[in-house]
Amino acid sequence: MKKIVECAKVDPSSGCTHVVRGNTEEEVLKNAAEHAKQHGIREVTPELKAKVKAAIRDEKQKYVENSFEANWI
Repeated sequence: MKKIVECAKVDPSSGCTHVVRGNTEEEVLKNAAEHAKQHGIREVTPELKAKVKAAIRDEKQKYVENSFEANWI
C-alpha cells in the first residue's frame, strides 16, 4: 500500500496543503526532503525526520460506484 504524509501534519503553522507520496516509507522521506526545500529547509535534521516519519500513513484508496461499473480511483 502506498504511503503519504501531509505537510501540514508535520508543521501546521506552514499552511501548506502539499501531500507527499511514495511507495515506501523511505521514498516518502526522500520526497519530503525534496519538498522541504520549497520551505527553505536545506538540511533535514534528525528531529525533523522523526516528525515526518511519525506523520506518515497509508494512503486510502477511494472507491467510486456508479450505475455502469465500480472503479478504484
